[in-house]
Amino acid sequence: MKEKPEFLYEADPWMLGENIPNCDLFFSTIWLEGFVSYFRKHAGRPYKKLLCRYEGYNLWFYFGEQDAYDVAEIVAEKILYQEGFAQEVNKHICIDSDILRTFCEKIPQKHLDQLSNEELWYYYETHQKIHSAYYEWAWIPVCVDMFHGNLTKKVKEYLHTKGVSEEKVNEYFVVLTQPVNKSLIILEQEELLAIAIAIEHVAILAQIFKDGNIERIQMTLKDHSDILEMLHAHTNKYYYTKHLWVTGEYTIEDYIQQLVDIFATGEKPSEILKKQDASFVRAKEERDALVEQLQIEEKWKKILYAYGEFMVTKIYRRYAQIFAVHHMSAILKEIAKRKYLTEMQVRFATLYDIEKMLLHDEYNAEELLERTKHCVYYAEEGYSHVYIKEESSSLEKEVEQEIVDEDITELHGETGCLGYGKGPVKIIIRAEDMAKMNPGDVLVSIATDPDIVPAMKKACAIVTEQGGVTSHAAIVSRELGIPCVIGTKIATKVLKDGDMVEVDANRGIVKKLT
Repeated sequence: MKEKPEFLYEADPWMLGENIPNCDLFFSTIWLEGFVSYFRKHAGRPYKKLLCRYEGYNLWFYFGEQDAYDVAEIVAEKILYQEGFAQEVNKHICIDSDILRTFCEKIPQKHLDQLSNEELWYYYETHQKIHSAYYEWAWIPVCVDMFHGNLTKKVKEYLHTKGVSEEKVNEYFVVLTQPVNKSLIILEQEELLAIAIAIEHVAILAQIFKDGNIERIQMTLKDHSDILEMLHAHTNKYYYTKHLWVTGEYTIEDYIQQLVDIFATGEKPSEILKKQDASFVRAKEERDALVEQLQIEEKWKKILYAYGEFMVTKIYRRYAQIFAVHHMSAILKEIAKRKYLTEMQVRFATLYDIEKMLLHDEYNAEELLERTKHCVYYAEEGYSHVYIKEESSSLEKEVEQEIVDEDITELHGETGCLGYGKGPVKIIIRAEDMAKMNPGDVLVSIATDPDIVPAMKKACAIVTEQGGVTSHAAIVSRELGIPCVIGTKIATKVLKDGDMVEVDANRGIVKKLT
């Protein structure tokens, strides 16, 4: 291990990668370690330096701007010129996600007081190793597009060589990178629609769901055990998908509300499902027709198809990851209880801290408490450190961002899904914000995740600050057919609830009207 950082103060300026609400040191060090160490194995090189700053559970993490570009460029070249690489990426994302989920299924969720300190350490250490190694493959589709759009730009350059105009390039790009497989998000939605269809066949129950009286629905469901069993099964299968990244769990009441929202559309659930299936089939047909029209070469077909599959494997690995972090919460709670610490203090301990805590009963409760308030974490290959108090304040000056002009009336980003939408803004960051979302609103977020999909379904358009073409927002918007503009960088800073905006996703433009 290095005694001091090598790249912390080098000339490459810091660039904000993501702002993640409800995130802790425990989770973020998993991928930070993956980026500066494990990522070398398949991507070709790791990131030289990474920095995170925390204010409580609010996290901002930064890359070196040139460093992030260079890593993405290397990966883009591998995808374009190393035959079969993109397909290997998708295959191994699924393999590593299954390895992570399989291990975490074995983490006990009850009677943890019967485990020894050594057993707690085994679960903690093994999870960290498996989860960090999973980023060897899992981050590849993200890094290549999220920050500088390296791969997207190269694909669009290729389309221009096929005679595609600048006016049409976004449309053609979206059509040609359409996935042929359904993501876990859309499969979960179909399973919920299957419950709605079962309700639809019971006229009295369907009417109660249309009325939307939750208390009456719960009472009536007691007389329909088959549907109640379906709801319990759905909850048991997907409850963890609300856990981002510190707490959260879906309940049967949440899914009842989602069913109420389905019936509130005025469409029969069976018709909604038919439309979704027809839209999916039509998208594939349009893609195949465009491939033939443009006479796309076999090499580029494979690249474009793999690009579309990146969107499916992104959700597959995200579900495994959420499951893992959810199940590790039980271990963190037990460590906190055993060491007379708060859970938050344990969540701001490093792997090394937890090892000393469990195996040698050594820890600094005051320092852990300070970290929960405000700290900075820096990592490069062979070196990492958590800075607090004056040291963290000094480092924060290195990553100070320019103040955004709130009078900006036009935002520009990438096309996540084609189309046009107009409506009032609702800023939706996490699940607790969803209550204010109404049908026809424009959902604006830093970056979307599975916990806010119910709100996304109501949106006439979606706008995000962060994310590339394989981001969660782009994937879900395509599957739901909702216009989406991603990567605006400043949407939540210049827009507020109630602002009227129009979203021209075909051109990647968001205009503030009032």
